Amino acid sequence: MRKRRYRSILAGCLAAGLSLICPFASLAGLRNTAAQSSGRILWTSAYVDAGPGAARPVEATGADGPAAALFDGGQLALLSSQTGAQMLSVVMQSKEGGLIVVDGGWTGDADHLLQAIRDRGGHVDAWLITHPDADHVGALYAILQRQDTGIAVDHIYIALAPLEWYQRESAEDYDFVSALAAELAKLPEATVVPVTTRGMQIQAPGITVSVVNNIKFGSYGSRSINNSSVLYRVEMNGVRTLFLGDLSDPVDEELLREVPAEDLKADIVQMAHHGQAGVCREVYAAIDPSVCLWPTPAWLWDNDNGGGYNSGSWKTLEVRTWMWALGVDRNYTNKDGDVILR
Repeated sequence: MRKRRYRSILAGCLAAGLSLICPFASLAGLRNTAAQSSGRILWTSAYVDAGPGAARPVEATGADGPAAALFDGGQLALLSSQTGAQMLSVVMQSKEGGLIVVDGGWTGDADHLLQAIRDRGGHVDAWLITHPDADHVGALYAILQRQDTGIAVDHIYIALAPLEWYQRESAEDYDFVSALAAELAKLPEATVVPVTTRGMQIQAPGITVSVVNNIKFGSYGSRSINNSSVLYRVEMNGVRTLFLGDLSDPVDEELLREVPAEDLKADIVQMAHHGQAGVCREVYAAIDPSVCLWPTPAWLWDNDNGGGYNSGSWKTLEVRTWMWALGVDRNYTNKDGDVILR
């Protein structure tokens, strides 16, 4: 608690563009969650920054080497953008061999994603879609159009509103969502599984996925499609990872009212809307993560619109200070390459 109060005093410095010594680099100590009733475990791994243009994946394991790794033979891969644009693509594999994909990125990310899946055996038990925006599902759309991909997919989980909703609420996405729906309709009926209700569970060997939120197909202006995001909580080796998609206000406040606090708790959280203009600080406080996954390219990470550090109008630096003030010591961004947590 003392650390959090101290950080709160300094929290505005990054957002204001002031220089602090290694605010995200190697801060001492993760909170020990092992003693909590949820049974979550403790691990330690350094902040990832592989350097400009790094081509190799950056790997993080447990404090005492592979034997202490958080996924005990499994892994989570946050894949890097192949286009330089913001996107979300995650592949998780359990030690039992279960394989899930979350979203996938733009069409230009399809080849990189396919290779990551093939490298892990090529059999996807569950493909989880947070919402049908092109920067999240373009890769899946591209893969569905190909004849021979070298992979097999058992089930695709997605929440889709009637196409008229996208035409009315998110007109710029209507053509893409229509095309995606047409490709999904070509698949065997059992392959595509509608996500409709909070509490739905999805199983893969060594992995349990729970739908945490009530899916919203409301009228939220330019944020309507983002606010239709499905929140998936993935549990593997006793470690909870929560995917927030692009959820933002005002649905974030509804989330806090509608979902019990324990259902939101997670060890690892995917930062909503690529780490800026997503959910409010109170949601992250309720989640209480030890690790943040930032699907955030370098320009967005630094709020750089071309004029240098903090020259843009994005909120990334503000959100970074939130997480620091909340005591999160491990922040991983895919801005320099794939990030692999073992």
